[in-house]
Amino acid sequence: MKKSKYLFVLLLLISISVVLLGGTFFYVKLNNKQSDDSELLVMTSCNPVYLATINVVGDAEGVTVQNLSQPTTGCLHDYTLTTEDMKNLSKADVLIVNGGGMEGYLEDVVEAYPNLPIIDTFEAVEEDYPVIIEEEAEEEEEDHSHGTSEEHHHDEGANSHIWMSEEIYAGQVQAIADGLAALDSSNASVYASNADTFISVMDSQIDNQGLDETLSGANVAVLHEAFAYTAQSLGANIVATMDLDEERQVSAGEVSDFIDAINENNVQVVFAEYDYGHAMGELITEQTDAKVVYLETLVHGDYSGLDYITVLNKNYAVIKNSL
Repeated sequence: MKKSKYLFVLLLLISISVVLLGGTFFYVKLNNKQSDDSELLVMTSCNPVYLATINVVGDAEGVTVQNLSQPTTGCLHDYTLTTEDMKNLSKADVLIVNGGGMEGYLEDVVEAYPNLPIIDTFEAVEEDYPVIIEEEAEEEEEDHSHGTSEEHHHDEGANSHIWMSEEIYAGQVQAIADGLAALDSSNASVYASNADTFISVMDSQIDNQGLDETLSGANVAVLHEAFAYTAQSLGANIVATMDLDEERQVSAGEVSDFIDAINENNVQVVFAEYDYGHAMGELITEQTDAKVVYLETLVHGDYSGLDYITVLNKNYAVIKNSL
């Protein structure tokens, strides 16, 4: 009786071992098949670049587009690559970035994967499109608690939120098509055709609600540097800027100067991002006649298809309804 029991247990253990070994074999075989696959894996750095890329790639044969994971809050400038990001990059054939300093982790990527091709869309458009260059500024801020002054230096550089201008974004779309064509000549004509189609759709479907006439030459203020491109697209003059984020410490002097600029320049509307601009927006509403509108920057969320057009149209509608 005992022998039969031991024999049964032995056979059971052997069966389990065979199943596990078989499963492992097929798992490894499947992974090896995937790693040997000739598909082109395109990684993108952020949602605006992802949207442009999926429209350029379309149904191109053998091409997969994947976006790096993104924070639900916070600035893209400060985003740190996750372990999953690094794993995905190790399999990527190309990384497409916004550029202009937006991806603060880019040096780490280059160091870790020196042979990974990178398509820098900012670099591709900066010479031919109206990229906003921030002039070097030096300001003194009085520390009222200690009675001392403190100097703050802002290095000269470009405003890298270029996707907020549909004109520049069209240039980014074209740069992505050109970059992918150089890496994947078999789909070059597909990329070119898709880029032309998407740019044409943008031209026909983005509706600025006539704001390019209403706000042309008008004075506006912004609480997020991304919306400097919104103002530029509408021909408005920016008379006050305060770039707010989770780490930005705003002094009483800055707030006072910003409020004064709005009142002195007859500012009609202030462009803000809700998460970081709401508190300041309430203060502006209390102390000025300007309308504060909360717009989207397209950096967060699960976007797909033509959502770039949808979000821009939503922004323009919000502005229009505030006037």
